[in-house]
Amino acid sequence: MENYTPKFVYPLVKTDEWKKLTGELPVRMTNDYIFRALLQSDNEVLKHLLASLLRVDVSTIDSAEVTNPILLGESIDEKTYILDIKVMMNNNSVINLEMQVIRQPGWNERSLIYACRTYDDLQRGAAYTEVKPVRQIAFCDFTLFEEYPEFYSTYKLINEKNHKVVYTETFTISNVDLTRVDLATRKDKKYGLDRWCRLFKARRWEDMHILANESDVMSRAISGVWQLTEEERIREQALAREEWIVNDKWKNDTIANQSVMIKQLTETNEQQAQQIEQQDGQIKQLKKINSQQADQIKQLKKSNSQQVDQIKQQDAKIEQQDDKLQQVLGTVSQLAEEIEQLKKKKKGDSI
Repeated sequence: MENYTPKFVYPLVKTDEWKKLTGELPVRMTNDYIFRALLQSDNEVLKHLLASLLRVDVSTIDSAEVTNPILLGESIDEKTYILDIKVMMNNNSVINLEMQVIRQPGWNERSLIYACRTYDDLQRGAAYTEVKPVRQIAFCDFTLFEEYPEFYSTYKLINEKNHKVVYTETFTISNVDLTRVDLATRKDKKYGLDRWCRLFKARRWEDMHILANESDVMSRAISGVWQLTEEERIREQALAREEWIVNDKWKNDTIANQSVMIKQLTETNEQQAQQIEQQDGQIKQLKKINSQQADQIKQLKKSNSQQVDQIKQQDAKIEQQDDKLQQVLGTVSQLAEEIEQLKKKKKGDSI
């Protein structure tokens, strides 16, 4: 380990020693460090992978140069580690390759930003027509759009009405869903893209043996992976990278769970606020009704008071009328007595 000097390209040699191995792989190909190490160390493997992704014969790829290599075996951290592999192909187009096992927040936007940075690479004074075509290709261990799963999807700037007019052929974003190899089309299989994904997802040496029997380039790639993981300094950096990814996933999951909890609490608070607002409205209505009823009671009391006064006044009038009636009756009685006396007197006079 102490004698190893970090280098951009690890000196791979053809070997079959790995074919004796069984059991779990020390590091899987979904490890983006090993993914990068293999592609920048074996140009033939890189060309064959590009041919599968671009659906062309490998003979059409004259050159493929990794323009942003890392020193293999050198200590890395997230701030200095370059996530995408930038490849200049045939000196006229740029391919960005990336291995991503966890879906980070804003993944779609981040992949777009990476592609745009690469696209915006014209030399000062150069004509816009000289821009090199850019294709961003990510191998993702997750489904980009759950409602529309697809093994190999490609996106371009197109007219939203007819979906036929392409704004430019020089800017493309592609995604390979490592979890949906079952959706690979005939064309995907024709160019061996499903086989590459099985290589990246393999967990055991027995899986590697099967792949090696299917293709010489698979055997070559597996041999390279074995040699890279045999070098302790490289293996340590790959494992450190894996540990960082696990921790990052834990942080993202924690943040996501907290975000869900915050969202739920916010929704609960909003619902409670709405309920309180509704209750306040109901209380205001009840107070208004009570106030109206109180006013009605006051009016009824006032009306009752007026009616009582009127009854008292009527009672007083009746008493007065009764007194007058008594007086009249008294007068009538006196008149009756006087008449009776006059009758008696008249009768006496007659006798």
